[in-house]
Amino acid sequence: DASKKIWPNTLCRLVRPSVARLVVEDDKAVIYHCLDNSRVYHGTPVSPMEFEIDDAPALEQLLTTVEPHWIMVKDLIHGDVEDKMGIAQALFDEGLLATILVETPDRSVQTG
Repeated sequence: DASKKIWPNTLCRLVRPSVARLVVEDDKAVIYHCLDNSRVYHGTPVSPMEFEIDDAPALEQLLTTVEPHWIMVKDLIHGDVEDKMGIAQALFDEGLLATILVETPDRSVQTG
């Protein structure tokens, strides 16, 4: 389903300002977010998302792009477009990103 797949020409932004934080821990880029928070004290344990440290610039861009702005996946700071797509897909799947596909998917990138 193309609506659930992130493409190089997908526009992304954080679903809400300040919903997630990027932290560097043990040579990893780690995102903590509050989307799964329970109203019950200690109801839902924290489940951080871990990424490679070289993903941090792209993660920072995505976490700081908020309404009314958008960023296209192919414009993220990272050397590899497949990695850019993977980073954005992981955040989207977690519910952290709002997306818009402005045209037909750019399928020039072969993905598994």
